Amino acid sequence: MNFVRPDSVENKYNLTSTSQQFPNSKNTGRVPNMSDPALQELAARQYSLYEEKPALAGSDMRQELIGNVHTATPLNTVFFSHANLDKLQQSIQDQVFAMSGNKHRIDRQNDDDVKLIMRSYYMMFGRNNPNTVASDLADLNARVVGYASAKIFSELDFYMFYRKDIEEFAPPIANPMNVHVFGTRYGELKSFF
Repeated sequence: MNFVRPDSVENKYNLTSTSQQFPNSKNTGRVPNMSDPALQELAARQYSLYEEKPALAGSDMRQELIGNVHTATPLNTVFFSHANLDKLQQSIQDQVFAMSGNKHRIDRQNDDDVKLIMRSYYMMFGRNNPNTVASDLADLNARVVGYASAKIFSELDFYMFYRKDIEEFAPPIANPMNVHVFGTRYGELKSFF
């Protein structure tokens, strides 16, 4: 007589087989499966956050950022050049990539935001000594990259925490405990007669 093992028969009422057919999703939060690779294909195309404006004819970056405050010097001419801006953008991307443990590669940041940081650090720390242009430029670039990459990394870290938070439910609160009960001894009932 041949017997069939019950667990080998596919049964639509068997909860084990149903749970195997339709497994629970890994993330059950407010926005489940946000990072599922299969759903990434359905996502809309990436949106460009910044729109590049055409530069005014005859103006350079140094003129538009500090033209009314400082005259042209070797330091600010080199510091506010487009080549230095591109170098700073690449350095910021590399620094954030290194700070994230080689996990997250960011895109080029908004040029206007980086120019604003460059202008503020130039106004605070620019020495304009014609004999030390190279060291002053390296110092200003290091300050800009340090500030921008730290700010971007903290925002990236919080964004990753936010993504994790909305993909998963919060852990349930533990049951209450009576903290006034110590051990298992009970007081002896004294007879009052």
